[in-house]
Amino acid sequence: MTLLRARTLTSPSLARRGAVSAAVCAALSLSTLAATAGEASSAPSSPAGGPSARASIPPLDDAGTIRITQANLLSGQPVGAFQRDLDTVLGARPDFITYNEVAWRSDAALAPSGYDLFRTPGQYKGANPVAWRTDRWTAIAQGTTTISNRRGRVPGQSVEWGVRYASWATLQGVDGRVVSVVSTHLAPMNAITQGLTPISVRRLGALTTKLSAAGPVLVGGDFNVHYKEARYPRELFEQFSLTPTYDVLGEYFPTGDHRGATIDYLFMNSASQFTVQRQYNRELNSDHDAITADLAFVESPEDQPVLFAPGRVINNPAGERAERRAVLDLMVKAVANAPRGSAVHLQTVGLRDRRLAGALNRAVDRGVHVQLVTRHDTFNKQERQLQALLGSRTGRKSWVTDCVRRCLRLANRLPDTQLLVSTSGDTPALLIETNAPAVSSYTLQRMTATVETSKASYDAAFQWFFRLVGRQI
Repeated sequence: MTLLRARTLTSPSLARRGAVSAAVCAALSLSTLAATAGEASSAPSSPAGGPSARASIPPLDDAGTIRITQANLLSGQPVGAFQRDLDTVLGARPDFITYNEVAWRSDAALAPSGYDLFRTPGQYKGANPVAWRTDRWTAIAQGTTTISNRRGRVPGQSVEWGVRYASWATLQGVDGRVVSVVSTHLAPMNAITQGLTPISVRRLGALTTKLSAAGPVLVGGDFNVHYKEARYPRELFEQFSLTPTYDVLGEYFPTGDHRGATIDYLFMNSASQFTVQRQYNRELNSDHDAITADLAFVESPEDQPVLFAPGRVINNPAGERAERRAVLDLMVKAVANAPRGSAVHLQTVGLRDRRLAGALNRAVDRGVHVQLVTRHDTFNKQERQLQALLGSRTGRKSWVTDCVRRCLRLANRLPDTQLLVSTSGDTPALLIETNAPAVSSYTLQRMTATVETSKASYDAAFQWFFRLVGRQI
């Protein structure tokens, strides 16, 4: 790790957090391996992707919004075309830019006045720099990490596609928040690079996990695998809590001249900490589009009290995404705000919502006791993953089990989904009951959730929860 050129912290909030820099630098010590010459280019063979979503980008005038752009600018394109691409990327004034294929482009061009940039020089190491706005962010740490190091070239190939790196920078905002940004470019597939994608994702996941000790991590890059392709490593991304903006918004689009494929991504390693306001793709002279997303921080309990009011929440199947997910996102919020040492009890006809399953996984990671009863005898993917993480012995503090015969006898007395959280934010004894499984497809149907915050209601539901697994409390 190397510190960037020093700047004076003039913001009062930065001054209050001045001690962060040394701690973060110590926590983020990562090794860097040597690389040989050559810059890899992208040549995927992905199938056609989803609908187009090209749009002009409005000015960024909200100080609380982060704008990040992923831009693969095609190694070797003429200077004039490259400069026009840069003008397009920089014209939207993103907070952060993750570049690909720019090893031989100058720092001054990639980070003109108002921007700064980090990369380790070299054809491989220098291909994927991170740039940021200096009026809003100050770098406190940075580094370069090996993503893959498989040597060799197929006939006619001028570079070693299997040698890849990620550049990263940890930055502190004028409001004192700390965010890390990672830029990377995974290898396309050929006879030499087969099987590298999962290896690269694991190394990327290890990096983002380490960086997350300082705060949320954003990742941009050309991943050379189509979003809807069978070899897209969804389970690995979920294992490392890496969520693409496409998942959050429920939409994706072609990202360049690759037969309609979606291969450029923006990931968050802490999706629950952000609201994805919008995303765009813009045509470039490069064979890739520029991909931009606007993100807003979800206020944490330390910043703003999180209270749940008793009453009813109803989703709107015909509304915008947030309206359709009103019930499921209420449960996600309840789990996301459960502090260390609290307990989450969920019984449901079925759990098949990635956001809720991810919130349960993250709750376990921060020391919340999670217990799940699923009311069918065949676990689905999310339930299997949770069981693999928690185990199935109900004598433990966290576990996953099924309930078939007993639940059938009690079905007419049970809501389809019942979530109990002993403490969520500033609300103790939270009970949410709904008339539908915890399944994302039910956002297209009317769902009603009843919210209760009385200890008596919570205790009664608590007793019923343990009756499902044949235990008395």
